[in-house]
Amino acid sequence: MARVLIGNDWDENLGRHSEGAVWWVNHFVWFARDHDVLVLPEMPEEAFLRYVTAHTGVDRQTLTIIVPAADRLSRTGMLTGDQVADPRMAAEVLAALGGRQVDDVIPLWPHTSVAVLAERLNALPALRGHAFIGQGGGAVVSSKAVFRAAAAGAGAPLPAGAVCADLPAAEEAVTRLIEQGHSVMVKLEYGAGGGGNEVLSPVEGMRPVGARRTVRVTDRAAVGAYLEENWDWLTDNGAHLMVAERYFNDSRAYYAEFHIEDEEIVFGGTGQLMHAPRYLAEVTPPELDAELQADLIEGGRKVCTPVQAMGYRGWLSADAVITPDRQVLFTEWNGRITSSTHAYHILGEVVVGADYAKDRVLLTNVWPRGWSTPSFEAMRDAVAGAGLAYDPVTRSGVLIVSGYNRDRLGATYCTVAPDIDDAWEVNQRLGELFIPA
Repeated sequence: MARVLIGNDWDENLGRHSEGAVWWVNHFVWFARDHDVLVLPEMPEEAFLRYVTAHTGVDRQTLTIIVPAADRLSRTGMLTGDQVADPRMAAEVLAALGGRQVDDVIPLWPHTSVAVLAERLNALPALRGHAFIGQGGGAVVSSKAVFRAAAAGAGAPLPAGAVCADLPAAEEAVTRLIEQGHSVMVKLEYGAGGGGNEVLSPVEGMRPVGARRTVRVTDRAAVGAYLEENWDWLTDNGAHLMVAERYFNDSRAYYAEFHIEDEEIVFGGTGQLMHAPRYLAEVTPPELDAELQADLIEGGRKVCTPVQAMGYRGWLSADAVITPDRQVLFTEWNGRITSSTHAYHILGEVVVGADYAKDRVLLTNVWPRGWSTPSFEAMRDAVAGAGLAYDPVTRSGVLIVSGYNRDRLGATYCTVAPDIDDAWEVNQRLGELFIPA
């Protein structure tokens, strides 16, 4: 028996996606088990592979990693649908399997091409939810527009807002909220990390948390002018819908993640997402009282119900904001293995221990701008030399989560600590190591 893991981060036909997707996909290695076959956009550094498997207890020598041939590399460097569905890819995977039966095909993102590959491997039943995925279901569980309709129908609480198919509808939806004195977040239907969001506000100086910028608009004319100027960007030149929702200043962002199965929706974990203004860090588990934690999980489960009925199987993150007056309002879903899944499911439950949430907090950080290290090995050695590397005995320290990002000059990392104050203190010490003098 064998598993095939597909490191396909996005559907390139859905528009723009966050930069750095190739190095970020390397974190999928944390999910590997003995004898797995991994299909990735590029070969991870051997030092990173050995680092990860040393922490997870996997035998590195049993892993087979397949990457597209040089003449089949995509323009973006990502693992594309064309590459995954290429018959030559199936042939390479079959050769790596050596006659072993596939009992699990696990994509990072539920692209239709994964169903094509699974069928060519004679392993379609091993791809959970293959009927849904094969008919383009990945776009459904990534759409912020479909989310609002499905979540509202399921009874999950949402911010006031609307899904907008044309300029007049968008102008009406945004103006209605602006005239009530509210700020509004406008969203591309498909976006990630806040890069497809902007805040429109009648208030001067509104901070754009989880968005690119704030634009001041005070009346219908200003709203109309903004939308007219930005409509092509907001809709990917008319290919997609736009979402408008009330923006709550001083709210905090959270997620509740679940694994959707045939008979049940299994709770995975929760976390707090931090933006300044784009995605910066997350805390797992978050500091929430029992009532808010219960509301987050209950609402997240409602969000999952429609796609379970549709036939989606796999991980789904229900994202929410908690407002200053303690409302838990859901804002989007992500039906995929997310940038949070490995934090609680692998780093927490596998590396730190199944009961990690009782006495440990995980602070995962994107490599900050202005920090610099020349390589993965240099970062690993500097962290260890400062006495900050993760220690399984004390169950504390820094884990390097991703491969080296040549553009950012560093890697995503996770600090395991007894509490969040200790985690931020370690983060400050890391800054002393990696901020150039």
